[in-house]
Amino acid sequence: MSDPRPLILALYEQASVGCGGAPGLWTHPADDRVGVNSLDRWRDVALTVQQAGLHALFLADVLGLYDVYEGSVDAAVREAVEAPANDPFGYVPALAEVARDLAFVVTASTTYEHPFSLSRRFGTLDHLTGGRIGWNVVTSYLESAARNFGLDGQLKHADRYGRAEEFLDVVYQLLEGSWADDAVVADKASATWARTGSVRPIDHVGTHFRVAGPSLTSPSRQRTPVLFQAGWSPRGREFGARHGEVVLLPKSDPHEIRAGLDDIRSRAAALGREAEDVRALALARIVVAPTRAAAQEKLADLQSAYRLQAQLVSYSGDSGIDISRYADDEPLSTVTNGLTSYVPKAGPGSPPLTAGDVRRRFANVDRGSDLFFVGTPGEVAVAMGEHAATAGLDGYMINPLTSPGTLADVAELLVPELVDRGLFTQGVKTGSLRSRVRLDGADRLPDSFPGSRFRRPTPSRS
Repeated sequence: MSDPRPLILALYEQASVGCGGAPGLWTHPADDRVGVNSLDRWRDVALTVQQAGLHALFLADVLGLYDVYEGSVDAAVREAVEAPANDPFGYVPALAEVARDLAFVVTASTTYEHPFSLSRRFGTLDHLTGGRIGWNVVTSYLESAARNFGLDGQLKHADRYGRAEEFLDVVYQLLEGSWADDAVVADKASATWARTGSVRPIDHVGTHFRVAGPSLTSPSRQRTPVLFQAGWSPRGREFGARHGEVVLLPKSDPHEIRAGLDDIRSRAAALGREAEDVRALALARIVVAPTRAAAQEKLADLQSAYRLQAQLVSYSGDSGIDISRYADDEPLSTVTNGLTSYVPKAGPGSPPLTAGDVRRRFANVDRGSDLFFVGTPGEVAVAMGEHAATAGLDGYMINPLTSPGTLADVAELLVPELVDRGLFTQGVKTGSLRSRVRLDGADRLPDSFPGSRFRRPTPSRS
């Protein structure tokens, strides 16, 4: 058997108090998310992620408060469930200056952003960080977000993806095609910044957008930020196969993951992409301690601070189903415009899931079917390696139960064990984010990627 390929590891965070692996655990002594508004707090997180050698700091986001549970924002605000929700873009420049090798993945919605302004923001960040930027492409799922942007309700699931497809095409035209590779000469002697004819409009006219262009930013190291995407529905898989460089998976069963990844990668190959260009990370929660007994004690300690209601507020917001309105014996609706992967579904031939089934699933901090690694550094490292091999995964997005408690344990205990077992590459990661996650170490999108069709050849110069 060949040696295992080193894992990609990133840290999942959000500029909120209650987020991560269990939204109610911000009250735990090992958690300092109450300092969400403090740059000093985030500097410490960024430096620890960098020093541990993780590939990136991933910043999730929402554009509305969780108001599904009991039909009000009251529970979400009281329990700090993804509240407050600060803008992650504001954190990146400050943290990139402190952690000068750390890469960042920023969440932005194709439903409520505009491709011209967003491409400008990402192009600027990619310049300022030397290519350390990724984009978590989302279509959004909260009705409250829709109302915040003047809509009566969300776009339908299929319509959100239709808009997203055109959004990405506009971004590619701006960042990949509107400036030639050799456009910038920055020649003071001839007073020439860019070659005549090397910068052109895109004149895009589509169903959702009219954008003249060209991009206001010149080509950065990566041009297009590294594209992260999470989607498990058939439409989400299709979108990931076309655009996703790193797909994020909210599943735990390795056989289910492999089947889903095989589907996504086969779709990508049908589009002309290389299947191995689709890297995949699963969302994982980790409890690690020097001994098995200490790990179990840590888990029990987390359970003592765990708040079921906070989790149910989160579940209701994610799924779009107000579980507070259901008695334990009532079957839950499966009709929603929220995150389809969060909607409860019974197995074939089984009775519908009830609200009680979901409440029992969420009764413990390990949340039943979620991907959860508990044990000594050696036990967790072995479990992660075996799970990744069976699932066909490239790595894990670490979803911290406490912050920075989980990160500290991963950095001090788990990373050295992963390195010793050949499951992780030691040391601070450098270079562009794309070079860190691609097998060939390239900075730019490959020629096989759909977005590359918007490039234009560099003209010969006399």
